[in-house]
Amino acid sequence: MKFFRFASALLGETFRARGFKVTPRFKEIYEKNLFGGTESRSGPGSSLVQTQNIRLELPRLIEDIGITSFLDAPCGDCNWIAELDWRKVSYTGVDVVAELIQGNRFRLEGKNMRFIAGDLCEATLPKADLVFCRDCWVHLPFRQIQACLESFRRSGALYLMATTFPATKLNRELEPKAIWRTLNLQKPPFCFPDPERLLIENCTEDDGLHSDKALGLWRLPNLEFSIR
Repeated sequence: MKFFRFASALLGETFRARGFKVTPRFKEIYEKNLFGGTESRSGPGSSLVQTQNIRLELPRLIEDIGITSFLDAPCGDCNWIAELDWRKVSYTGVDVVAELIQGNRFRLEGKNMRFIAGDLCEATLPKADLVFCRDCWVHLPFRQIQACLESFRRSGALYLMATTFPATKLNRELEPKAIWRTLNLQKPPFCFPDPERLLIENCTEDDGLHSDKALGLWRLPNLEFSIR
């Protein structure tokens, strides 16, 4: 996507020089708005336009499978998800950028939404029925994705809902200068089974280049993968 290519050019040399560290990387992205979002610092993909179908279908899915507690990991600035009604579901958002979490608390805790700061690859996460991990793993190298998944599993959650690109044929490692790439969670090294649900986002970014972008639902205790 255009804004990812722009951010990659700005950040690539910096991150390669100091090594990949989750907190400083995403803190810089947030502070400088390097994803280039005009509506949300989480990027154009978190706009109300790009999340229209998610906002319609996610509440239905939550009700269908009986979700009572929801862990949004990472939550970003909650631009779109704060539009949903959380009065009947316990919502917790977690993100590595402490300033962002403070802003969310100030704006949104009156909506029955609570927030904690933490690195998803290392933090002890609260237990929830569903871990919602949108637009996260595409920014991480495989080893950090593995650590993140292990952290999710340790939380005792029942389900994982994560971003996947079913049209991607080959998953590639995150290059030193890159800030993202598409991932198909049913291809190696993940080899996840068919998702129980697949929520197509109807992504129109980059003239529909990523129209296959979706959120897959899996039973979390059954998921694992390893990197040699």
